[in-house]
Amino acid sequence: MRKLSFENPEMLDILTHQVIHMDQGISYAPEYIATREMKHYPSRTAQIIRAVHKGELPASQYGADMVFAPILSGQGERWQNFGEDPNGYILTVMLGRELFYQKGFYKEEIAALKEAAAAAVIRTHDEKKVDAWAQALPLNESSHTGLLLDEETFSCAAGSRERVGTFLKKRGMEIAAFGPYFTGFDLLAGGCIDEGTAVIKELLAGWKAKGITRMITLTGQSQYIFTALLRWLGLETDIEFLSILDLAQGFDTENAYLYGGSFFTRYLRKDAALNALLANTEEEPLPRAPEFLPEVDGDKRRNVVGIWTPPLCAEYHTLAQITAGEETAAQNASAGQQDEKPAGIAGQRALEEQIYADSLALIGETAFGRLLVCDPFAWQALLHHGYPEKKMVYYLDVIR
Repeated sequence: MRKLSFENPEMLDILTHQVIHMDQGISYAPEYIATREMKHYPSRTAQIIRAVHKGELPASQYGADMVFAPILSGQGERWQNFGEDPNGYILTVMLGRELFYQKGFYKEEIAALKEAAAAAVIRTHDEKKVDAWAQALPLNESSHTGLLLDEETFSCAAGSRERVGTFLKKRGMEIAAFGPYFTGFDLLAGGCIDEGTAVIKELLAGWKAKGITRMITLTGQSQYIFTALLRWLGLETDIEFLSILDLAQGFDTENAYLYGGSFFTRYLRKDAALNALLANTEEEPLPRAPEFLPEVDGDKRRNVVGIWTPPLCAEYHTLAQITAGEETAAQNASAGQQDEKPAGIAGQRALEEQIYADSLALIGETAFGRLLVCDPFAWQALLHHGYPEKKMVYYLDVIR
């Protein structure tokens, strides 16, 4: 029996626990804030998944739309208030999406997801771009250390390669292999559990065959996959996975709002580490700041990174993004062409747009000079929405 399955009693217990309502998150659950609809609250989504799994309700398009809508940021969930394992809801939704797909929903969208995954693998074979990274990195085939250059970093943070290479050289580290790699998380998040697991299993086997005993990751998502998620996929490895944050001494920037991203701050709980990497010489708490979003008057960092920092976006490619060839619901609504809230994929696009706008507005309430971004998906979202590039910096460009 597969470990990540509702047939596993441990996973079924997690599902049942996620159904228990928790009122406190209503003020910061991003999907609820964006829609003001309780169907977009974690416990409600979990209730639909559980009822359909147990045969107490028939699967419906309405239910499928609910289950495929969350961006899986870890925000507004039970664990934040009750000190629980942060993995419960994300695992529940992954399996819920698989459940509704198996019952005939989102067939075309999942087909598009699988095509996009295949295309992502092809993009990692761009010889010119791969060679540019190879020139920047300290390579040695005899080394037992690898660099997990994920496809998203490879695509959007090419300018970071020199800084990453210098960072590794200063630590006397040599790299036997660096990819780039498609890690399969998009598939897992979309409910394609078997396909995503197969991708990860193949990566582990390939690294083992190369004699790699340590991998350095460049994103929160990658670190999460190969630490917290592996056991749920029924996979084991002797390879040690280290986030580049674990090797870092600091960030070379100042007067910054530090946006850590959902995987780093919530799923991996590196919020304290991020604060330490941009420590102020002196700082004074600002009493006017919201309870869960503390601000400080400091020279380096103007916010206190925590588990309640609002998420700008999903930190994976959502179905709404993958199938975004048509005019978005948000555009239709702004043009006055739509009187009712859109449903399905169009509704999810509108939801993601509103979450971005809501979160950016909250971040903007802090006085800062530069936005320090620690996630490639958030970086891409900011660029896509026209955030001034001169007013933000990617963390790999200033890491030391």
